[in-house]
Amino acid sequence: MLNITSFTNFKNYPIKREKQTNTIKQNSFKFNGYNLKPLQKDTVSFSGVVEFKTAIDNAEICKQLHEDAKEAGSYLDDVFSKHFDEITYNKETKPYGIVDPIESRIKSAESIQEKIADKIERALKSNNIKKDIFSPTSIVQIKEKLRDIPGIRIVMRKADDSHTDLLINTLCDTIKEEALIIDEIKNHASLNENIKPYFKQEHLDKLKNVVNEVRKINGLSPIEINTHERKSGYMALHLDVNLQHIGKNAKNRGYHGELQIIGSDVSMLKDIEDLCYKLKQGKAIKAQHLAYTPFEKFFLNAWNDKNYPDIKKDFETYTQRAYEHQRARIPSDDIFSDKKNWAYRYPTIEECGLKGKIPPILDFNILARIKRDCDDLYKIENNSQAILDSIKNEHPI
Repeated sequence: MLNITSFTNFKNYPIKREKQTNTIKQNSFKFNGYNLKPLQKDTVSFSGVVEFKTAIDNAEICKQLHEDAKEAGSYLDDVFSKHFDEITYNKETKPYGIVDPIESRIKSAESIQEKIADKIERALKSNNIKKDIFSPTSIVQIKEKLRDIPGIRIVMRKADDSHTDLLINTLCDTIKEEALIIDEIKNHASLNENIKPYFKQEHLDKLKNVVNEVRKINGLSPIEINTHERKSGYMALHLDVNLQHIGKNAKNRGYHGELQIIGSDVSMLKDIEDLCYKLKQGKAIKAQHLAYTPFEKFFLNAWNDKNYPDIKKDFETYTQRAYEHQRARIPSDDIFSDKKNWAYRYPTIEECGLKGKIPPILDFNILARIKRDCDDLYKIENNSQAILDSIKNEHPI
């Protein structure tokens, strides 16, 4: 069974919220209350505007994509849950497991719709429109452009050399035994020399060789590792898994799935930092869902506080140092066992040497607390009918 979980920004791209400033502002297109980023007059024809409007008005197609992806997503979940079972942590039976239980999700229809609009917008303003543009109503073309509709996350509890050796070996065995076709390997690495990378070059070389062995068998050309150096300090390994062969029906073919491998403590910080990043970029959280209004207001008010003139630079430094702290931590067996602090403890502004340079409300521990309450509201709204049904069954009138 597919165990669908929610992990923030597992590649969700909300629409940018900037006012229209060009000649089409009288007919600005809105999605969930937000104006989409303006299309520049010199790069967009009238037909391009029509394409763009279609991209924010294709809800039914996006619902179909979400539903049809479940079979491919279930396959992806089953494969990795099975092959990683022996090294998966369980407090009673496998206390020495090196990875947490596999997390999986299918991107929501709303998130698919937002990402299509974002990609169409980028394509219309790119230097190679013919290459980047695609039809926002073509399921085949959308599947090709959106390669993370089904997603899997493998979270490493520990990331020393012995554990990463075991993880890479398990991953390579999975790819070979299941004949998984990997179309891209992205290695997100930190620019900070103080942050030790998860995987040594020999790990990446072994993974690349196994991936290319399977590709060669299938008549495909070899690929290289794409390394993305991240100034923030974030690090992870992302694999694009080709799932075109999954499913008996044509509608279930053509999907790609994203496999994300990340350390537990970096993962915890990433879930908070992603919300901050989206707001800094003028993007919405959960398509401006009302549940996240408190987080948005608290963050943006502090971010624009004129008493902290160097906030942008200092918050970037805080983020970098926080990731450095996270990478060096030893994961707890139960991150939610600390009742006094309600959950997980993040590196503070003071611990990162930036006391007085950043508004206290922007401490990751406080932001995490706000996010938790917003998450609770979001879950209640999205599960309101199930809650009512449960109450009705437990307490019939």
